Formats: sequence, C-alpha cells, structure tokens
Amino acid sequence: MAGSPIVVLDIGASKILCLVGEVQNDQVKILGMGESPCAGLRRSAVVDMTKVVEAIRQSVREAERAAGLKITGAYVGIAGEGVDAMQHCSTVAIVGNSSPIDEEDVQRALAAAEQEASATPHTTMHRIVQSYAVDGEPVQNPLWLHGNRLAIESLTVSASDYVCTTLERAASEAGLDIAGFLLEPLAAAETTLSIDERAMGVGILDIGAGTSDLALFCGPLRHVVEIPFGGDDITRDLSMVLNISMREAEELKRQCCVRCHGEEGDEMLSYNMTAGRTNAMTRQQLSEIIEARQQEIFEFVREAIASTPHGQQLAAGLVLTGGGALLGNITELAEQVLGIPVRFGVPQDIVAPSSMEDPSYATAIGLLRFAGSDHGEIGKAEEAEPAGIGFLGKLSRILSLF
Repeated sequence: MAGSPIVVLDIGASKILCLVGEVQNDQVKILGMGESPCAGLRRSAVVDMTKVVEAIRQSVREAERAAGLKITGAYVGIAGEGVDAMQHCSTVAIVGNSSPIDEEDVQRALAAAEQEASATPHTTMHRIVQSYAVDGEPVQNPLWLHGNRLAIESLTVSASDYVCTTLERAASEAGLDIAGFLLEPLAAAETTLSIDERAMGVGILDIGAGTSDLALFCGPLRHVVEIPFGGDDITRDLSMVLNISMREAEELKRQCCVRCHGEEGDEMLSYNMTAGRTNAMTRQQLSEIIEARQQEIFEFVREAIASTPHGQQLAAGLVLTGGGALLGNITELAEQVLGIPVRFGVPQDIVAPSSMEDPSYATAIGLLRFAGSDHGEIGKAEEAEPAGIGFLGKLSRILSLF
C-alpha cells in the first residue's frame, strides 16, 4: 500500500481542499494540492449544488497540475449534520468447546451487532470495536481463546443516505467517482493524536467555518457530536457589531489570526463601515468580540463532554484543529472554560510545504493517512471486492498518469 497515490476531498463550508499524496511507512508525502473557495454549503449542508460542483472542479484541477496526475476519483471526508454514532452489543455462542474462537466467530458477533442498527436510511462508514468479552470476562483479543460465549461491543459510525447521495451527485457532476466516505474527526486524529494520548483519554475539536466537530477517544473512538457554531458565526458577529460587510468582517478576522500577546493588543486595525466611513479598533477590542463566540462554542463542548460517560476520562485534554483554531488566545480560553489541558493539533510525520504544518490542514492530511493505512482495528465498512480487486485495485481506478 505504501507509495500508491491517494486522492482525498475535504469539503468544508468555506473551501474545498483536494490533496494527492502517498503513505510511505509512517509518513505522508504530499504530491499535489488544490484549494477553492466554496459558497455552496451552509453549516454542513449543500444549499447550492452548482457552486459546490464548480469548487470541486477547481480544486481538483489545481491538484492535478501540482501532482502531474489525472484524477478521476477520491475519498471524501464527512462530518457534521447527518453523521450518527451508535453503540451496539451482541453475544454469540461458540460452537464446539474444543475449538478456539476464530475470525469467523468475531465476524458473526459483528454482524449480529450490526443488525441492531437504526432503521433510518444510512451509509455505514466505520465499525469500531469498543471491547470484547469471553464468557463474561473482558479480553483485549478473543482470537484463539476458548469459551462458550463471545460478546462484542462496537460503535457504528454512519452518514445519512441523503448526505452521501448529495455529495456523490456533486462529485459526479465534477467528473469524479467517490471511492469511499471517511469520518473527518477520526481522520484528523490519525495525524494529530498519539497512541498514548488515546489510551489516556483525549478529545479532538475540529473548528470549521460552519460547524465544529467533537470526537472523544478512550482507546478507540467513543463519541462524536456536532457543535452548531464555527468560524462563520464569528465573522457574522463582527459584521453585526461593527456594521461592516461579511467580506470586510472576514478580512478583519483573518488579521486577528495573529495571536495577541502583550503589546500587540494595542495595535489599531482599521475597517470600512457600510455607511462609507473608515473606523479603527484595537486588536484587543476585536479579540473580545471574537472570544465571546469562542466561549459559547467551548460551553457547548463542555456540555457535550459532560453528557457522556467518558467525560471524566480525558486526562490528555483536548486537541484543536481546523481554521477556527488559529484565532486569538484560543487555547487559554478553552482551558479556562473546560478545565482540561488544550493544545493545537498540528499534522505530524508529513513531507509537505511548511505552510501545511498547520491545524487547518489536519483533517485533509489525516484523510490521506487514514485512507492509505491498514486499519484492521477500525474496520472500514466496505463491501467485499472480487478476488484481486482490493484497495490497490480501487486506487488504480482513481488515478492514471497524464
């Protein structure tokens, strides 16, 4: 699998990012990147298909030129509205006391758990084993153990068929096939979280333009929830409070991406009001407007964490990713509200321009790593392929040389 080019699409509310890369051992090598602004989504829902299709085309064209490859398909990240994570438990009997538990028994237990899934139309993206038990005793791996009953607890992560069908239509209109859907917070964790952090208990918050997505890990993924606020809400706040256009507010917000430290807070930033006048405000005053919305986001995060049985098990704290993580003194504010350690999630082990070592690229790079690595313990839900057509066979249909 190493060295096979992979294409991923990170479809966000403000931009669409297309990456081409290779997974080589533990490193992700970026071969090409394309990025295009997108105004066709609100929150995480498509509201203008034409704009989404054109943004996909533009990002793919740029990635093709950079990588020197013809792209015909991609893996697509999904998060936010329409994503559901459901816990399932099942127990199966082991036939023959003299025979150890084998892979077939594990698959029977997984299939039994899957039958308990909601009747709501959905597309399964991942089945994640939470725990095993043999005759009521917890075990890490049931294979080759002897027992009468195998119990399995799993988390099924799915997306609504409506969301998947809409994205498939957009990709198809842009000339792409979708090779599979991947959960974005799970992908972001691939390139920002260590094994030790997951074992200790850790959360990851991807602050996007339309929404923020929270995922909690205690070993494996345990919980996923959407926070209905993101960077666009901060832009809207600046627009309303300062009586400026959304375009002007976005530019002003970007100027505040430089974190305030001491004397920088007294720096004056000017802006054009809708009445035609020019006004100015200190960086510190602008930061106070921004922090009011950030605090609301973290209060939602605190409630979401407290509502889960794993909320008290985040010894490794919270990791922030996404473009919204770049605003102001956000880590200090998050620690004050949440009472746990908070750090930035920067992509690790990548061969890429230094500009991509940034929280805003964590999800896209994580999608590459996730799609290009062997994740048997996570169990991507894909239908069986004919003999000889596995992951590499699918990749050969995704990419071809010019």
